[in-house]
Amino acid sequence: MRKISIVLVTVVLMIMVGCTKQSDSGNNETTNASFDSIVNAIKEQMAKDLKEAGIEEEVLVDGNIMNYFHTNLTASEESDPAIPVWLEKMQLQQEDIANGTVIAAMMSVNADEIIVLDAKEESKVDSLKASLEKELQAQEQTWSQYLPDQYEKVKQNVIKTKGKYLIYITYSNPEQIEKVFDDQF
Repeated sequence: MRKISIVLVTVVLMIMVGCTKQSDSGNNETTNASFDSIVNAIKEQMAKDLKEAGIEEEVLVDGNIMNYFHTNLTASEESDPAIPVWLEKMQLQQEDIANGTVIAAMMSVNADEIIVLDAKEESKVDSLKASLEKELQAQEQTWSQYLPDQYEKVKQNVIKTKGKYLIYITYSNPEQIEKVFDDQF
């Protein structure tokens, strides 16, 4: 009888611990992540990738990847002339985002483009995702007619959401950036 009681108590404790872990992991989808930590981790991965590709000089300087545009989509349009271009191109409503960053290659021979958005409200996530899908259509149209190797990157594009966060990835190895994004949660 004593052995059965010990086994029952052990089983009940294991079930309780398992349930606790499940509910914790479900609630942490966005609580561990911050917009800045996501963007910084992506920049660090990009810098690592560029180093591995043979770039010898420093590529991550003052928090920015060299030879890439860094556009803060929530800044005033007067502070960066690229902001209205991005907003119009994606048909993105600036008031729908709490934070937004575009990291895009400066040279017109590279399709790299990573966009991270933080919706002001979860109800805006679907419309923000539609904006990112418009950007993918624009990239497909541009690169399908321009450079075949870059079009291959575009065809591997990833658009993903986690809670109020969205990411758009056109990159040589989108899986690496996607993993960095996922690891933030």
